[in-house]
Amino acid sequence: MVREAGGIHAQVQASAELQLAARIDGVTQQEIRDALWRDRTLVKAWTLRGTLHLHPADELALWFAARRAVSAEQPNALEAWIDPNGVAHPPVSPEEVTQIRAAVWEALDGRTLLREELTAEVVSRAGSKHEPRLRSGFAFFTDELCQGPPQGSKVTLVRPDQWIQGWRDVTNDDDALREVCRRYLHAYGPARPSGFRSWFGPGDFGSLDVEEVDVAGHSAFLLQGDTEFPELRPTVRMLPEYDVYVMGFREREHLVPKRVREQVAAHGRGRYEGAAGVRFLLVDGVTAGLWERRKTAKRVELTVRPAEKLARGRRAELDHEVERIGAFLALEPVLTVE
Repeated sequence: MVREAGGIHAQVQASAELQLAARIDGVTQQEIRDALWRDRTLVKAWTLRGTLHLHPADELALWFAARRAVSAEQPNALEAWIDPNGVAHPPVSPEEVTQIRAAVWEALDGRTLLREELTAEVVSRAGSKHEPRLRSGFAFFTDELCQGPPQGSKVTLVRPDQWIQGWRDVTNDDDALREVCRRYLHAYGPARPSGFRSWFGPGDFGSLDVEEVDVAGHSAFLLQGDTEFPELRPTVRMLPEYDVYVMGFREREHLVPKRVREQVAAHGRGRYEGAAGVRFLLVDGVTAGLWERRKTAKRVELTVRPAEKLARGRRAELDHEVERIGAFLALEPVLTVE
C-alpha cells in the first residue's frame, strides 16, 4: 500500500500511522513500528518536497534519484539564511557543502547518531564555521540519509546503504523521475503536470504513454488504459493531518467545499498550512468537517465538528470509524460531536 501511494507523509509519526491504519485492515501500531525499526521493510526519509515520508525500504534509492533529477539545476550551495529565531547564518559555498556532506557520511559509518551527535562529529571534521546552522534544527545534511530507531522523543540518523539490506543505488536519475511520474498518475490521476509539480517537483508527462481526459471542464491525464476505478460506495472516514489523499488532491476546490474552507481558515493550523495541516472528516470522498484527537493514559478523545449535521446513517458510520481508531491505538475511544 505504501508503494502504491507513492509514500506516506510522515512529518508527524502519529499521522503516518493513522494513514496506514485507515488503509490496511487490521494493522496494529506495533506492526508499523516493527516494519520501520526491527524488520526495516519500511524506511523514513526526506523525499517528496524535502519532507519526511515512509517508503518501502527496497525503493528508497529510486526516490532519492528522482529528487536529484528535479534539483539538478539548483546550485550546490546555500544562500545566507535567517532562521525562525531571527539568527542570521552566512552562505555556504559549494566546496563547503561538499566537505560537510563528506563529513556526514564518514561520521555515520557503522553508527546511529542523534542529530546533535552528528552535528558535533561534523564540526570536528569540517570546522565550526557553520555549526550554528547545523544546530538550528533545519540541518541541510539529511537529504540522503534516513532515520534510525528513535531515542525517546529524539530522532536518530543512519546511512541508508548500511541500514537497508541489499541497498543498491539508482544511477539514472531521469529514469527514476519518469517512474515517479508514472506512479503519481496511477495513484492520483486524472491529474495535470501542475499537480505533479506541487506534489513532487518539475516533471513531464510527455515521456509516458498517457491519454487526455476531461475532468469538470479541465484537461487532465491518465496512464494509457488505466481507466478502471474502484466502485464508489458510501463512506465516512477521519483523515489525519497531512493525509496523502489531501496532499495528492490538487483540485482542492472540489475536495473542500466552502463551508469546510471556512472551518479551515478559522483553525489554528489551517490559517498557516491550509488544507494540509488539518484533520478532515470525509464523507463520500469529500471533506465534510474537521476533527481533533487528544490522548490520555487509557483513552483517546475524538472531537468531530461537521460543517453540517450528519444524517442518522452517517452517524452510525462515524461511530464505526471512531471504534476503528480506538482499536488501532489500543485505547478507549470517546466521541464528541459538536
